[in-house]
Amino acid sequence: MPITQLITAPMMDVGLLIVRFFLGTFFIAHGYNKLKDKEAMVKWLNLIGYKPGIFWAWVLIITEFFGGLFVLFGLGTRLFASMMTVVMVMGIYHRRTVKRLNFVEGWELNYMTLASTILLIIVGAGMISLDFYLGIT
Repeated sequence: MPITQLITAPMMDVGLLIVRFFLGTFFIAHGYNKLKDKEAMVKWLNLIGYKPGIFWAWVLIITEFFGGLFVLFGLGTRLFASMMTVVMVMGIYHRRTVKRLNFVEGWELNYMTLASTILLIIVGAGMISLDFYLGIT
């Protein structure tokens, strides 16, 4: 095996761990705010047309807070990355069409986060993950 493959393969897993760390903590922080103040989230979701708001609030909390924890530890990574992808696509849609924000002024963070979620869907969590140790592909 060439030396470049010996170095590159482990670094891929370290890179995926880094992506999972930042993506997981990002979603945990956003989900925690929703979990902490569910009533405000329900009210806001009902206001913008996501009814019943309580249902959609829990979808967001599960996806963001709990999904963030699972992605951080690399468990169910592809499932939760898929759910996060839907949340990011909806976030881009809302910011572009409802709020009419420009890329740099409002939805660039969703866009970059979307790239990370798609990466995890395609590649998976890597070898430094519970998915790997439990044989989940």
